[in-house]
Parts: sequence; structure tokens; C-alpha cells
Amino acid sequence: MNRNKPLVVSLLVGLIILVSVIAVLWNRTSPGFPDPDEGAEQEQEQPAEPDTDEEPEDTDQEEPAGEEPEEQVVTRYEESMFDLPVTGAGGFTSVNTHLRETASEDAESLTILPAGTPFYIIEEQGNWWHVQTEDQEGWLSNQLAFINLPDVLPSAIYDNPNTYGSIFRSSYTDIPGITGEVLYEGYGMNERLDREEFIMPIIYSTAHKIAEAQQAALENNETLVIMEAFRPSTAQVLVNEQLSELAEQNEEVMHGLTEAPWTMNWFINEGVSNHQRGLAVDLTLARVESLEERIIDHYIVPQVTEYAIYEMYSPIFELSTASAKLERPIAARDRVGWQDIPYMNHVNEEAIRLEAYMFEADLIPIASEWWHFNDIDVLEEFEEELGDGNFHLDTVINRLPSDVGLVE
Repeated sequence: MNRNKPLVVSLLVGLIILVSVIAVLWNRTSPGFPDPDEGAEQEQEQPAEPDTDEEPEDTDQEEPAGEEPEEQVVTRYEESMFDLPVTGAGGFTSVNTHLRETASEDAESLTILPAGTPFYIIEEQGNWWHVQTEDQEGWLSNQLAFINLPDVLPSAIYDNPNTYGSIFRSSYTDIPGITGEVLYEGYGMNERLDREEFIMPIIYSTAHKIAEAQQAALENNETLVIMEAFRPSTAQVLVNEQLSELAEQNEEVMHGLTEAPWTMNWFINEGVSNHQRGLAVDLTLARVESLEERIIDHYIVPQVTEYAIYEMYSPIFELSTASAKLERPIAARDRVGWQDIPYMNHVNEEAIRLEAYMFEADLIPIASEWWHFNDIDVLEEFEEELGDGNFHLDTVINRLPSDVGLVE
């Protein structure tokens, strides 16, 4: 037995080694312990970790139906003195006007639009507008076309009493058939501005000058209050007839219209005036007491919310020498001569300041009325082609700039 003991020990050691080897082989092939080589291959196939701290997307959530809308960008309009672009603004023909196929005098004429036809502006190219009337589209020259002033200059205040109750008087006396009467229609819902507003048509180039004067006034914490631009010939004739009849019956009124060196024609033209041609504007001045910013489409527009109209030396539309600004008449076309004539003693600073805003914008005052200004540039360039105002403009059609797809 003693001789065989080493042999038994050797067999036991061998058996232990064999069991250990079998255990190692079993562990390497077990599902719970992956092969080291296989793990290395899987690690190489893993995608790189993203450079972000964001949480991974939940793949179980449904994808959105569409893209999120872009945030609206708003800005001030800076292409001109206007508050808004002409794109989408309402306009009118002032004379019979060719509607052409393209922006050229040589282009085929699609039709002739009668004077007083409303349209909105799709596009501008130089002196041409691409327009849409109620039933036609084409191009027309904008040199004699009217634009609806509130559509491009909503920062100004508008108030035309001739559309709801005329305040024309003479020597502070009511004019029968005129004072308190509606002389023509011109007020309603303005879709572009989303508010009730007066219709104020005026020659396009004249509108630019009024906008320049308004911007100057706003810088001085003041605003223009525009009382009338285009006046139809029917209203002009009616005022002249009724005032003439009153003057024949009332000596005081007659004296107020004809006291030397003045004549009645200085206060109401018996023929076609610059109001019918669309190059005259009647307005007054106000102090801004509250100003806010309003968003119209993609544009920031100053909005006067509270204001106080200055008291001038005579009421606006007082048709008599009480409204005369200069000591004597001078031709309305005289661009500079009026500056050499002294003011009447009653003229106040506010009237002179209004004159300064307008004159700096190249709009010329007249000697007899502190509120009336003319665009002599248009008169001299197009005199033989200007209209006579024998139509009424009581409907405006317009759009927001983005509604015609041309937001600048």
C-alpha cells in the first residue's frame, strides 16, 4: 500500500487539472459570457456618440404632420418715405388710361380704363404699375394715377368732413346746401388696414411729398391731419354755386370774398381746380400726445393714438379773407415769390410750421388759405393731360403686401 501512495496522489492531481480545463472551456462557450473577440467586433460596429447633450428622440412618438411655421419677421419699411410698400395698395385712374400687356408704351393695349377705375397694385417697375382691377390685369403708367394715401401712409390722421357733414363756411356764416351736408361718399372699411378709414386719392408723386412732410412732422412730435385730397367736380361746382348765391344775398359774405385785393376765385375756383386734378391737399397740424407701434402685415408702422389739433388763426374751410395768409395774392404757380410777401398780422406759429413741413417737401402754399398746398411739379409737367375730376371715388380695393406674394 505504501509503495502505491505516490501513484494515487498523481492521479488525483491529474484529475483536478482535467476538471479545471473542462470548466474553463465551458465558461468560454456559455451564452452568459460573450467571446472577447466577438465583443471587440460589436464595439467597432457601434455608431459614434453624438456631440450633444440632447436626449435621444423617442422613436415610438409619431412624426409631426408638417413643418412648424416660420416665425414672422417684422421690420420698418425703408424703401421710401411711405409707412408701407405700394404693393397691394389701392389706386385709381385719374384719366382714361391704357391697360397694357407689359410695362411699355409700345406694348399691346388690352383695354382703356375709364377715369375713376379702382385697382390694386401688384408690382411696380419704374413709372409702371402692374395692377388688378375688379376683372382685368395688366400694366399702366402711374404718372397720372392716384394712390389711396392711407394705404401707404397710415401714420397720418385722416378726416374728410365733406363725406359726412361739410364744414365749409364763409365769413363764419353757414352756406345753404353745403354746410353740414354730405357732398360725396368716401369712407368705409379698409381691408388692408383692418379699420374704417377715409378714401384719400391723390397723384402718386404728390403722395411721396406728403409722406416726406409727415415724417418730418413726426420727428417733431407732430402729425399731419389730412382733410381732403381729390374732390369730385360735382362738389366743386356745388360749393361755388351755393356760395355765389349766398354772397349775392349777404353783404358781409360778399365783402369777405371780394375785399381788395382778393376775389372769390381765391377761395373756391369756379372751374377745374387742383383738387380735381389730384395734386392739391387740404390739411392741418396736430400735436402727438400718444404714439404706438402697430404691426401691419410684416411692417412696423407708427400709429398716432392721441393727438390735439392746433387752433389756427381761422377755422379750416373758412372761405373768406379771414383765412388769407399773405397780405396780397400771388400766382399759385409761383414757387418762391410768395416768400417775399409779408404774412398777415393774424398768422400764427402753427400755421407757419405747417407751411414749413410742406414747403420742405416741395409742396407750394397759396396766399388765401393756410391749409391748401399744390404740387406744381405735376401741374407744369402734365398740365395738358391732367383730369377734370368728373367722377366719384367711393370704393377702394386693396390687399396686404403679402397677399399678392411680393413682401419686400
